[in-house]
Amino acid sequence: MDGYLYFVIAVLIILALTSFKTTRNFLSQYLSEFLTAIGAIGLTVIDIQSGSDKIFIGTNSWNDVWAFLLFIFGLILFCAIIIGAKRNLHNRTVQGEINKNLELKKSIKTYQEEYYKLCSNNILHLFESFYTTGGERISIYKHQGDHFTLLGRCSKNSAYNKSTDYKYRDNEGLIGKGWDDNEVIVFDSPKWVGKGNEYKAFMKTKCNITDRRLKKIRMKSRSLFIKTINDNNTASNPDGIIVFESMNPTKTTSEECNQLINENEKALLTLLKNMKNLTNKTE
Repeated sequence: MDGYLYFVIAVLIILALTSFKTTRNFLSQYLSEFLTAIGAIGLTVIDIQSGSDKIFIGTNSWNDVWAFLLFIFGLILFCAIIIGAKRNLHNRTVQGEINKNLELKKSIKTYQEEYYKLCSNNILHLFESFYTTGGERISIYKHQGDHFTLLGRCSKNSAYNKSTDYKYRDNEGLIGKGWDDNEVIVFDSPKWVGKGNEYKAFMKTKCNITDRRLKKIRMKSRSLFIKTINDNNTASNPDGIIVFESMNPTKTTSEECNQLINENEKALLTLLKNMKNLTNKTE
């Protein structure tokens, strides 16, 4: 069989392989390595057959065409090097952008954590008189699209002071009801005992909330006051919402909470307006 037929058969096998999507994608992904393998095999065959008088094609022997074949397979190797270099450059560029994005996300997260601490400290300073028994908590939320973002939270009880990543929808829970009604007060809720069936039933009469969500809430508050915070100079939706909570069933009163809000309204609006793009720390 003439020598060129071996190359024809190899080309036909490659074409057959590329007819399958999986194989085609694989060859495309590793094109540089594939071309390097072809070039190396071709040059090896040429080296072996370069002095042979066997027919390659027509009346031309391997000895007659080896220089031409050397050029072809050398060119294939050169193309493999160029393709590999371009891919490596692209990969380095992509990795550089990924690293920049990770650093940016890290900076944003640090900024958010520091703001959360700042906001929480402000809550303690502004509403210090509310904390009398150790079972109180105040949280400030920013409305974000269809959910609420927790900007800051303060309780003198460390068990109630933790933040979570839960996103309250604006039609869920007492926060959602407060958003709709502007102001909500709940008191004398039953104590969570056992599986909390009585507490769950009570809260579900007050708002739209699931048993599963009630179970996961860390602070099973027995009195709450929720109110929207809004700059009355604008006609837009409220800027956010504030939640007063206590384990004491009669602790939160609309009179005390409204007085505290009115006394610190400007500071609250500043906290909310300065963090329009905060989107992570939610509950």
